[in-house]
Amino acid sequence: MKKTLILLTVLLFSISFLSGNDFTLKMDKLNAEFDDLKAKAATLDQFLPESFPGFEDLEKTNQLVEQLDFNNRKFKLLLAQYNLLTDKIFPLCRETSESGGVPSSTTIKALEKFTGTGPESLIRIQRGLNNMLLRVSRIEKEIEMVQLNKKNKGISGSGKKYNSVSSGKLPLSERITLLGSEKSNLEEELDEQLEKAKELKGKEKKRNDKIEEKISEAKNLRSEAVKSSNPVVRMIDRAISKATQLRVNGLEIPLLNTTRTMIYLANTKISTLKERISNIEEETIILKERKKKELIEKLLKGVIVIFIAVFIVMFLTRVSRIVSRKTLKRIEKSDKIDAHRKQRYHTLSSVVLSFIKIVLWISAVVWVLGALNIDYGPFLLAAGGISLAIGFGAQSLVKDIVTGFFLLMEEQFALGDVVEINGKSGTIEKISLRTIKFRSLDGTLHIIPNGEISIVSNSTYQWSRAVVNIGVSYDVESSVVLDTLSSICESMYNDPEWKEKMLDKPFPQGILSFGDSSVNYRILAKTKTGEQWGVGREFNIRIQNTFSDKNIDIPYNYVNVINVKP
Repeated sequence: MKKTLILLTVLLFSISFLSGNDFTLKMDKLNAEFDDLKAKAATLDQFLPESFPGFEDLEKTNQLVEQLDFNNRKFKLLLAQYNLLTDKIFPLCRETSESGGVPSSTTIKALEKFTGTGPESLIRIQRGLNNMLLRVSRIEKEIEMVQLNKKNKGISGSGKKYNSVSSGKLPLSERITLLGSEKSNLEEELDEQLEKAKELKGKEKKRNDKIEEKISEAKNLRSEAVKSSNPVVRMIDRAISKATQLRVNGLEIPLLNTTRTMIYLANTKISTLKERISNIEEETIILKERKKKELIEKLLKGVIVIFIAVFIVMFLTRVSRIVSRKTLKRIEKSDKIDAHRKQRYHTLSSVVLSFIKIVLWISAVVWVLGALNIDYGPFLLAAGGISLAIGFGAQSLVKDIVTGFFLLMEEQFALGDVVEINGKSGTIEKISLRTIKFRSLDGTLHIIPNGEISIVSNSTYQWSRAVVNIGVSYDVESSVVLDTLSSICESMYNDPEWKEKMLDKPFPQGILSFGDSSVNYRILAKTKTGEQWGVGREFNIRIQNTFSDKNIDIPYNYVNVINVKP
């Protein structure tokens, strides 16, 4: 019996020794892991972002990001220590103590540094976690504020313009546009604030639930610690209960208060944004009414101004025509000005009137735009662009205008002149700086650009000449023919009706040539411009009548047909 008791005692001692040895090995391993995490945290503290050179030169956002990264890494190390205690070390000690394999004194000694108030205790680690989380939360809010300030600076730029809108320095249309843009920005910001308030309220509810859960957890742990007779269990539960309570008081409640403060600020800003949007809507309605009234007034003013401008242009155009007409009448009555210059004055008069009309209309348009407060600067730029386009792309038009100018200045022809241009002949009806219009004898109107005029033959420039050719039979003596033609010229020149159309006395030039059946004579008569054709026709009539009276034969071609009988 004694041997059995001794064997049992030895067996129990062996089991106790082996269990204690196993506990010691596991605790040594966990302590080493804890010390490693502690060493990493201590090493990390030596690399504070503020201690690095160039940190102060970084942008504010970049500084905050560096600090946020540092605190997040420190938090993860502290959280790893906290989880190591609550998930591995404390369960191991609890399990070992409850199994009875290791004396309570050994377990208590292993727990003292983790459950007390020292630097490695759960309480200290929880305070570190609280500090890290609060710092992270503060830095995140600072980053958010910096970004919000940047955004508000962009909005403040438009706000400065908006202030000028309110002071009435800008036109109504631009003011309404800026108010609409301001309203859109405010509505976008309002949506963001509403979404933010909704998210904050969700966070508030979660934090409330979490606080209630942690408080309940701490109460249960304290209750279990009081009821438990195991000193190890009491130590662990009390430590976890204190840490939980510390988390609630030092972290969860401050975060909840911060969340509630942010909800209050968000609601205040929402109210302010709604009020501003409402004010902008009211101001926009007022400005639109003013714009509508101004538009009606401007329309009436525009009608009146346009009517006055058209009336002035038409009046001045009519006055110019009257002055031109009277001037031309005086020129027509003047004996000191020859017929060609009179025609030239007619031509220049039509061109000058056209130029005056263009200038008057352009001046009227500019005056109307100025009277209606319309910026005509863009129109001038457009005119400059058009001029440039003409210079590069409309060279033919420029050529026509330049050629027309020199045609007028060089007095090559005038209105009423009979000309032949580029193989086409007719009477000039209109001359402009770009084209010339002349009508042929059969009524065809020819329009030729001035730049294409190469050869001009003017039959009515200063004076003209009637050229009359006559064919006489070889049977009539030349002296008789010349005497007869001389008498006809004498009678024509002595006739008052025809004398005033001739500048010199007409004369027979003599024998021009010998034809197949006639001797050809010619009469030359210098006439006023445009009279040569009438004088020539009258000569033909008188020659025929005189030759008929004197039996002077004017031969004509005939054919003799001879029938030959076989």
